[in-house]
Amino acid sequence: MTIIKKHICAIPARAASKRLVNKNLLALASKPMIAYSIETAIKSGIFESVYVCTEDQCIAEVAKSYGAKVPFLMQPELCDDLVASHIPCQEMASFLINQGEEIEVLVCLQPTSPLRSIDDIKNSVAIFREDDLNFLVSVTPIDPHYFHWALQCKNQNNWEMFFGNQYLKERPLLPPVYRPNGSIKIAKLAQLKKTNHFFGDKMGIIETPEERSIHVATQFDFDLCEFLLGKQ
Repeated sequence: MTIIKKHICAIPARAASKRLVNKNLLALASKPMIAYSIETAIKSGIFESVYVCTEDQCIAEVAKSYGAKVPFLMQPELCDDLVASHIPCQEMASFLINQGEEIEVLVCLQPTSPLRSIDDIKNSVAIFREDDLNFLVSVTPIDPHYFHWALQCKNQNNWEMFFGNQYLKERPLLPPVYRPNGSIKIAKLAQLKKTNHFFGDKMGIIETPEERSIHVATQFDFDLCEFLLGKQ
């Protein structure tokens, strides 16, 4: 696949992770976790450049050493843990547009999904373009009981089915469900500005398997990724 014009590949990488401290720079099977997303995006061959959006100088230097571009550091308020990942990516797109670049589509790759493949990225962009979508997210199938049989606490010692009794059925009788895994998110910038999320009208999906869809939030997730990388 040749380079696709008017697409920006952006990796949002804030420093202040809480559950797993400094996770974007942790050595995952001998190199920083963020390196996997940068290298895979570059090897896909479809982006003119891969950008990292961060407020942290150390992350910026590591990102550049693996081939990413970091033209400026984000304001800290854009990298807070309550700020959606697309916000700093849109800031990067706006900066580049002001520099004269033509950008219409954002491809957001979270560094916390280090196991995505080159084909995952290429196929996602191909589906997005061929189906003329406004949004696309990567998803993974989940056990329908895991979703439909959700419980919630109404009050102390009083639990109830979140969806009532309508889904109290055996697995073969339940509709399939999927979870957005955060690995790949694509949007037309104009539509993303309207919705402020990736789940608007004309949304498509790409299904990626569990072993390539791990989102690293805890030490267990990190250890699992390291184990899977060791088996490759």
